[in-house]
Amino acid sequence: MGLGPSIKMTTLHHYNCPVTKMLSSDEDIEFPGIIVTGVSEVYEDKIRSAVRTGFMAEGLRADGALVAIDGWGNHHVDFVNVIEQLGLKGIPSVGLSYIGTQGRLVCSNAFVDTIIDFNKCGSGYESCVVGQNNLSETDAFKAAALLKSKIKKTRRPWTVESESSVSPRPLRRLTRRTLSVHEVRFGEQTFLKNGILTIRRGIEEGIAFSQPRIKKISVRIVSPGKLNFFVNSNLDYSPVACKVNGRLGEGITCQIGGITVMLTGVEDKSEFQPSNIGSSEGILKDRVILDQAGTPSSSDFLLHIDFLFEEGEARTAEGIQAAHESADRIIDEIRNAMRSAENMEYTSEDFYDMAKPGKKKVILVKIVSGLGNMYDTSLFPREPGGYIGSRQMRDIQNMPVFITPNQCRDGAIHSLL
Repeated sequence: MGLGPSIKMTTLHHYNCPVTKMLSSDEDIEFPGIIVTGVSEVYEDKIRSAVRTGFMAEGLRADGALVAIDGWGNHHVDFVNVIEQLGLKGIPSVGLSYIGTQGRLVCSNAFVDTIIDFNKCGSGYESCVVGQNNLSETDAFKAAALLKSKIKKTRRPWTVESESSVSPRPLRRLTRRTLSVHEVRFGEQTFLKNGILTIRRGIEEGIAFSQPRIKKISVRIVSPGKLNFFVNSNLDYSPVACKVNGRLGEGITCQIGGITVMLTGVEDKSEFQPSNIGSSEGILKDRVILDQAGTPSSSDFLLHIDFLFEEGEARTAEGIQAAHESADRIIDEIRNAMRSAENMEYTSEDFYDMAKPGKKKVILVKIVSGLGNMYDTSLFPREPGGYIGSRQMRDIQNMPVFITPNQCRDGAIHSLL
């Protein structure tokens, strides 16, 4: 038990995180940031991560917390332990989890009293459709309203009179420039010009040869609405974005609007489909719910990168990592073209991490995958939503890491699911 296709939080889901979006726009609270902690395999490690998360939340002076997880079953042990540790520190919380019928809690404690169930299936069971049970912005609004009510019931005042008259101040600014693309095609070289993204034909050639765990890589461009074809099991959805200046979470990020990267894969010979508790291979239009936080828009082009793994390698952490690294190398060529784009229309939006003296501090705790193979997460890649340069949660033994809201929306979290 753990993670199925319909609830997985893809890299794109973290990039578009609905909880981060909602908390950042709430004028009644201060949103200091996000604690990212991983699901551990060993029970003692689960306790250790939860305890450290509690201390970190206390150090942030959190008045309340939203705790979100995209797994269930054994992973709920981490979920309820984190909620308990927050409660022991006097920090009320509201959980967000898939429950339904299939994902009922395997354990609980006195502090687990409010959970938003983001099951969207009438059956109450997991499905093999990516995005069908995604955590949505509506779920986030419900959780925030319940958390505010819990905070108001505490003895501490909602605002601090000595600070309530102090104006909010920006801490960091992230500017996101979105290049408008109306056509994606193959050509002799990769470039962006006049609203057209041209991708070098054979862009994947040579990359597979450098990855002994991968036998073949295939790249195709899928036009909007042309989804009536077979795909192997989904490995991830991610944006096409690059840093123009600054580090993740600040400066300027450039992204291409209207295109999403889709990774899929299968093993050679056995045709094993990579999965945790259910694979999502099938006719694409039947295997994804579009227009969710973690899935492509119905108007998006898809850059479909499909991996043929050497036999057995889709069942290893190293094989899955090789696929994500290979995809990032392919996207790097597009990123370089973005930096020298010609005659492109774009829109620009600024995002601020804000200090709000006198407001209650509400944090988000993201409990992410950290077991390796098809259930892992990496942090702080070199490029927004990328993989290269990142560090695995598994390698840091799933200890909690603090990131700012802008780092989250700038693609600091990469899912290897």
